[in-house]
Amino acid sequence: MHHTRYLLHLERAQQKFFQELLAVPDFNAERDEDIYVVVHGIEARFRQAFRVPGPIAVDYQIERIRSSGVTMRFSIRHPHDGSVYCDGSRTVCKLSSQTHQPTAWSEPFKAALEAY
Repeated sequence: MHHTRYLLHLERAQQKFFQELLAVPDFNAERDEDIYVVVHGIEARFRQAFRVPGPIAVDYQIERIRSSGVTMRFSIRHPHDGSVYCDGSRTVCKLSSQTHQPTAWSEPFKAALEAY
């Protein structure tokens, strides 16, 4: 798999993770402003290439929560044998959907991040 595909899988997994934290079925930034984020930074280590197309698992671990950002460690791995294809960390910043400027997480979402 081409290395840029790892980043696409990270984005999709983070969106699903945030939807689960908010207990919502889909992405809707107007309804759920905590989903409206931009990537502030990413550090990735490519461990090995995918040899055969198939299922993967993306794991996130919260490393640091700030007022309008969160840094999460991640790993992209084989879902059965645990072989790690890529790992690293990713920081996202929440934006206001009206002003497109950084804004604080809602209290319920911040509590869900802290509880995770």
